[in-house]
Amino acid sequence: MDNDTIQRYLDARYAGSLAFYDSRATMHKRWYRGLSVYVIIASAFLTAFVSLVPPEFGWRAGSAVLSASLVVATGLLAHYKSHENWLSYRLTWDALARERELHSAGIHEYRIAEGRDALFVERVEAILARESSNFYARHVKSEDQANAAPKQD
Repeated sequence: MDNDTIQRYLDARYAGSLAFYDSRATMHKRWYRGLSVYVIIASAFLTAFVSLVPPEFGWRAGSAVLSASLVVATGLLAHYKSHENWLSYRLTWDALARERELHSAGIHEYRIAEGRDALFVERVEAILARESSNFYARHVKSEDQANAAPKQD
């Protein structure tokens, strides 16, 4: 693999993948932390709201809205799997960044490899393929389980 080819790969595929996994990890982290903090605060507030506010202040309507928002927030956390995606995307980003450092330093497998650049591309593509199959497993498997109707005799 010549220098121009590896440089094009680094500039296009590798840099694009690194940016994608970094932005997705950041986005899912924000969603996970935001919704989780909301669930914690709203749950505590709901308990205090129901316990301390006199009935004449219309606490039933307020508590119903707050309860419904908790259901929505919890459902969004489960449906979009923000926590799992955040951790998986960050793990993939770390693996990609680590691979670049190993390649640049010429250590581990790269020390003895005949075609260091080709080995780098193979290893990066293996990391990307693994994340793709993990994403599929995380999302499709749970959707299949949710859609499976209980069998009735």
